[in-house]
Amino acid sequence: MDPTINVDEIWRKLGKFGRFQVVQLLITFVTIWSAAFSLMSSVFTGFKPSVQCAPIENTTYYINESDVTTTLSVEYRECSVVFTKNFTNGTIKREETPCPAGYSYNVPRERSLVAEFDLVCGDDGLAEVAQMLTMAGMGLGAVLASVVSDRYGRKVVQVGSHIAIFLTGIGVAFVPNYTVLIVLRFISGSLQQALAVVGAVLAMELVPEEGRFVGEVCGLLFWTTGVVLLTPIAYLMRYHTWRELQIALTLCSSYSLVQYWIQEESVRWLLINGKTGQAERILRKAAKWNNVNYDDVISSNKGNGSSCEINILKDTTMKYTQEEEELLGSDDEKAKSSVRGFVVEHYTILTVFKNRYILQNSMIMWFTWLTDSLVYFGLTLAATSLAGNRFLNYFLNGAVEYVACFLEYHMMKRVGRRSITVIFHVTSASALLIATVVHLFGESESMVIASLVFTLIGKMAITGSFSTIFLFTPELYPTNLRNVGMGMSSAFARLGGMLSPFAGTLAKKVAWLPGSIFTFMCFLVALAVLRLPETRGVELPSTIRELELWHRKQKTKTGADDSMVMTSSSKQEQIKNRLLKNPR
Repeated sequence: MDPTINVDEIWRKLGKFGRFQVVQLLITFVTIWSAAFSLMSSVFTGFKPSVQCAPIENTTYYINESDVTTTLSVEYRECSVVFTKNFTNGTIKREETPCPAGYSYNVPRERSLVAEFDLVCGDDGLAEVAQMLTMAGMGLGAVLASVVSDRYGRKVVQVGSHIAIFLTGIGVAFVPNYTVLIVLRFISGSLQQALAVVGAVLAMELVPEEGRFVGEVCGLLFWTTGVVLLTPIAYLMRYHTWRELQIALTLCSSYSLVQYWIQEESVRWLLINGKTGQAERILRKAAKWNNVNYDDVISSNKGNGSSCEINILKDTTMKYTQEEEELLGSDDEKAKSSVRGFVVEHYTILTVFKNRYILQNSMIMWFTWLTDSLVYFGLTLAATSLAGNRFLNYFLNGAVEYVACFLEYHMMKRVGRRSITVIFHVTSASALLIATVVHLFGESESMVIASLVFTLIGKMAITGSFSTIFLFTPELYPTNLRNVGMGMSSAFARLGGMLSPFAGTLAKKVAWLPGSIFTFMCFLVALAVLRLPETRGVELPSTIRELELWHRKQKTKTGADDSMVMTSSSKQEQIKNRLLKNPR
């Protein structure tokens, strides 16, 4: 099989969304439900019930024999017990002590892990610690999984993480204490992010450029559905223990035990890593499933390597024109390879810091991911803590994300990723600014409703942005650095997620400050993103040199359209094709 085939063109010939691609996308997207359940389950398994000190069986134990009292009254508060002693001489003495008999809840203890492990009062911060460790695990998992998947393949990480998250989820249901719980939550967080990051790349590499946005919107749709589905499942099991609910949610991942035999590896990754035999097997299978003649598909793409996932490098016996040297580079070490073969480039995290184009793009995306995560989870946690029915609050908070799905889909068809990211951030910032001002100066019921509406608009917009950067980010990196780029960006998102639980605490002290911070950060992202190149209509770059050439073209061509495409008609590709056909 010719390693220089145009993978995007192959998928077009096979049918952009043929039966094979649809099945593979579904296999990938269903894992999003597992990721959503794993991350969001604590909203219901760890909800905070109403609490007060448990009744004391023998109150006389707290009376000194020397005390001469006429009456003793006991007041049970949320985190303390107040003893009031009325002495015969008319004096009154009050003593307050932390709940000596433990705590009493308005629901059976086994319905919430917070109640079972008494994560209240002096230990209520432990619940936030668990959430922080989950986010920390997600950051670690994003980096490790991305590096491993770029080196050893998307499939092995995707399937391995899914099986592990299934086993970990079952383990959480049987934890004996809080310490074991937070350890498993940390592990679960790292696995959840592996599913999300690698799954996004798998889906993107399964379709040609013009179909990538459809895959991303479908991914958001599955995520939103997973978030919303959590509500009816939790509601139907509201009288069951939190451990039983945990098992029920984890069973969604049970199909991971057979996933290895039904999910295929990324063809792009196989080609860039020289595994042409496996790539050919998958493409033959795709052709059979889609009722397309495989030989016709391949023959029509021979030598058309504009989007080749293999870096064709120079032979030491070749002579190049000055223009060819400039476009293809003159790395002495790489020049040892012949164009009749191919060299596989392996990158590391350090590569991000060595190339100025990649570093600039990365720093902007890191701040964007941090902002989106902070705002998204900050608003989510605030919404679920509102007074009223916790099931309804959570459902509405998730359902508003369907609006983001609708808007993102129609915007993706008309404008570029960069423009969409800017629009969503400006919308979110404006809505949150209005919500903050209304909340600060209005106390009437209508003003409260208005503040809630604008907050939901802000949540919708930040959801759309968060989804867009899942597509935008990997498009900015070459193939063997793509998952590293996604992983590092996602790690910064976890930093924002770790900070998000404190937004509610901050709001209790300074009501306007969280909204103001969210607004400022969103506006700042909108300005920073303008420095990124537009990726709409651009085939995925295979190597750093293709990426550099792309940046130079966008800088030198004044008035260039945002959707500039690296096609086979470009000078670089014409040179490559000529060298392949006529090696000197």
